[in-house]
Amino acid sequence: MRLKTQIRILTILVAAVLVGCGGPKVLTYRTDAEQAEAAGNYEAATENWSQFIEHEQASNNEIAPTIYAQAAKTAYKAGKNELAKVWFDRAQNGKYSDAEMYLDLADIYKQKDNLSKELEALEFLHNKYPDQTDSTGVNSRLFDIYAQINNKEKAVAIWPSVSPENKQKVNYLGEYFTIQSQLDHSAEADSLAKELLNIDPKNVKALKYLGVGYYHKAEDRYQREMKKYEENRTHMQHFRLTQQLELVTADFKKSLSYFKKLWEMDKDPRYATYMVNIYTRFNDPDKANYYKKFLK
Repeated sequence: MRLKTQIRILTILVAAVLVGCGGPKVLTYRTDAEQAEAAGNYEAATENWSQFIEHEQASNNEIAPTIYAQAAKTAYKAGKNELAKVWFDRAQNGKYSDAEMYLDLADIYKQKDNLSKELEALEFLHNKYPDQTDSTGVNSRLFDIYAQINNKEKAVAIWPSVSPENKQKVNYLGEYFTIQSQLDHSAEADSLAKELLNIDPKNVKALKYLGVGYYHKAEDRYQREMKKYEENRTHMQHFRLTQQLELVTADFKKSLSYFKKLWEMDKDPRYATYMVNIYTRFNDPDKANYYKKFLK
């Protein structure tokens, strides 16, 4: 009995000493942080993580990179981006990484308008944790940035990985169309312009691209075939010219359809110039003269 009593007293004394030193409280910081996070109380969770980390540092205890990453994700959810960044850096220094960590970092840099750092985080994420479905939006955002910094090759390379939903949005499809047209990828640009008009029938860039494209296709063919006929006025060459002029007329009509839509939206003299030339080719002087009135 005496031994049991002594053991009980010793246990009480040890507990009292630990309470006085704050030991048990320190041990609860991490538990409290995790419980608060599970309950969605990220403010309280972040505060407890701060207490835990401060105590461990003061005690010269090593903190695992995973702990820093976990605490940083909580701070990010609490809107404490600066603190989250500090802890994410320590996790990185400890050679730790995961997809969520870099998603959070990318968003922190985006909020700070630090495009180069955001790009760095997204490219690391894309390369190490490829998401072919783009469920996280990483590939779409990378396309945005590549377009913004005029890195056409990387924009084209990432496009197949952009989500199908975003590929049908005017801002993404329009930017991709612009890039392909600037790269002189005519077939791809033609297809994209038509696809863009299916979504946005009044898209000026697509209407102008197709209007000008069909105009030059028709005019170039007209000049080429007329030259051939002038150099060789045979029955066979005349027959070929007749066939080719049918194609010329078809392309001029396509061009005219796009310029008419543009004209309805904006009576720009530049559009009138094309229509004057087309109606001249159609031997329609009345309409050609009508649009001539708008030329400067």
